[in-house]
Amino acid sequence: DDTDKAETEANRRNDDYVALLREWASHTPDDPVAAAVLAFFTRKEHLNIAVPDDATPNDLVAFRVDGTWAHLTDSAVEHWQQTVARRKSSEAGEDICLSCGETGPLLDTLPEPIKAGAIPAPSGRSRDVQLVSVNKTAQGRGGRLQLASIPICHHCGGSAVAVLNALLADENHRYRSPDSVTVWWLKHPTALPLFRAVRDARPDDIRAVYDALHKPRTGYGVTDVDANAFHSLTLSANQSRAVIRDWLDVPLREALANLDAWFADHRIQDLWSDEPKCVPLWLMARCLGRGSENSDGAWRYLKDTEPKTAERDLLTCALRGPRQRPPTSLLHRLLQRIGADGRVDLPRAALLRLLLTRHPSTDTRKTQPVLDTTNTSPAYVSGRIFAVLEALQYRALRNPETKKGPNTTIADRFLSAAKTRPLPTLTSLLNRANGHLRRLRNSSDPKDNGAAVAFDKRLQELHGLLEAPLPKHLGLEDQGWFVLGYYQQKAADREAARNKQNSQTDDN
Repeated sequence: DDTDKAETEANRRNDDYVALLREWASHTPDDPVAAAVLAFFTRKEHLNIAVPDDATPNDLVAFRVDGTWAHLTDSAVEHWQQTVARRKSSEAGEDICLSCGETGPLLDTLPEPIKAGAIPAPSGRSRDVQLVSVNKTAQGRGGRLQLASIPICHHCGGSAVAVLNALLADENHRYRSPDSVTVWWLKHPTALPLFRAVRDARPDDIRAVYDALHKPRTGYGVTDVDANAFHSLTLSANQSRAVIRDWLDVPLREALANLDAWFADHRIQDLWSDEPKCVPLWLMARCLGRGSENSDGAWRYLKDTEPKTAERDLLTCALRGPRQRPPTSLLHRLLQRIGADGRVDLPRAALLRLLLTRHPSTDTRKTQPVLDTTNTSPAYVSGRIFAVLEALQYRALRNPETKKGPNTTIADRFLSAAKTRPLPTLTSLLNRANGHLRRLRNSSDPKDNGAAVAFDKRLQELHGLLEAPLPKHLGLEDQGWFVLGYYQQKAADREAARNKQNSQTDDN
């Protein structure tokens, strides 16, 4: 900016900075680093530095003297602390600090903001954020401004924001979601991968959480876990102000139990393996968005198509335990995406099981990580019937040479209708199934003849579980049970097929 106003402001900032350097050098006359930096500026050598074309006003410049960072020397740190304390405490006076309980000079404002980029910005353009910003009389209690209602000394105020910035910069102590960031710490630091276990769901991290929770007690009945405490803070940003979304202060044992319940409530059998698996939290949130197949035919969820608050809502459920009910909007969104895509994979099935497990009315119908053959809920059994019909169609219409079924299955076309109106949809599909059964019975392949008998028997067994006719309509929760039954029947059938194939391989 080449205006006269901008030039005047630049000269003022320059002169004030050089004045600070003179104060630093005068307070430490024997410090060669302070003397060297001051000499550099008094000779106006800084005016000869070429500013890079891509430089911005937010960039930082630092100096080194004989390999030593000037701003990290003891004299520079001490002098700057005194300067900040003098400036920030000028109007607050002396009183008892709310944090440490000592009497001393109080801060008028916090000496340091939360660094730009530490809190995700909805607009994508981050800036420094103030943890406390009360600059209008209408905002403060009794018209008092800034920290007048929050008495805190310079040491406590400066340390609090400095530690918060350190936690926000540490990947092991933060969890970033699209609209917020959560930091955590322990009263007594312990090497536990708490957030990493939730974020990545790696088996070794989950095992570490489980082992810490179930660590044997000592002879005195107290472990390190019992004597520790867990703290977390969730922040978002509104322009240049921080917004506290949530905070938690609980015993470490309770926090570990909440995480253990999180894994237990969403763990579910995969279509491609026999053991139930846990899913990364970010992927459970991402699966609420749109997806598409890439050139290799692999399914990928599109970033930033999921609800902005989904990841924060799920993290709150993980930290606060089974008593924390997920928003009903998540179940509605999940079922809407499943119906639109005709697709239920591991992330969506895991999220569905979590939402059903923690639904207020699920006290009498507990979900299981694998197929529950004792569940006679009409919605759950209807979903299982739909899965058997899909498998029957695929087997009857597959190519005898390539063994590949049709490109479009009944799930692609009818899953959305079947989960909302089972009776008319399944009745129509059952009529078609008679033709598929005839095709298998008339096949020259004995395996197809045996498959027809197995499919017919399975459908009869499932209808025998129904204590009433197929439901005409299903509400939101029962739609979830329909989809869960459909997915778990598919997973169980694939596991049985793998076991049969492995048994035949062993016999050969």
